[in-house]
Amino acid sequence: MKNSLFYRFMCWYDGYWRRKHGVEKFDELLSFSFEKFSGKRRVMNDGSCIEPGDWLIILHFNRECFIGSSANPQHSIRNALRFRKLLLSSLGKLAKHIGENEKFKRVKVLHGISWLPPHGERLGFLIEPKPNSIFSFFQALYFKLLLKVFFPHVALSGKKPIQPYAYWLTRRNLLKYFSPDSQENELLIAQK
Repeated sequence: MKNSLFYRFMCWYDGYWRRKHGVEKFDELLSFSFEKFSGKRRVMNDGSCIEPGDWLIILHFNRECFIGSSANPQHSIRNALRFRKLLLSSLGKLAKHIGENEKFKRVKVLHGISWLPPHGERLGFLIEPKPNSIFSFFQALYFKLLLKVFFPHVALSGKKPIQPYAYWLTRRNLLKYFSPDSQENELLIAQK
């Protein structure tokens, strides 16, 4: 599959789309772009609000990060633990950069759309299923296509239909749950 013309086309398209939307690679797992919030004023799960015109970081996963994932179903737990470790590490780095880097200082909320099943509320995420719309329908189809092309073993093992979810993480919750000090505190709490 990796040598097929369609696979190469999808790699090209992914690169083209990222350049067109100003997506910058952050680390092994995450890339991001900046966008102004265009929706209606909304209250987030920590009590903070985002207003039209506030800056968001739009999170994207780097598909290259998953190339080493095993297609063996017996390794699915190992793959999931690796992903969790990378995600916690990436968000920890982002928590550090959000206070130090000029580009990040204006950001109020991190946002992403994913096909992953909803989890993360305990770590400050607000998660919502995408409403049924023609856009959500095509987004689910696109996620299916990405899985089939780049992660066929995941696409084959999926028993549930793909449902896109919106993930929101406020600046305050990023710092609360993912800054280096808070991670050590969370580990100490979890061990008790």
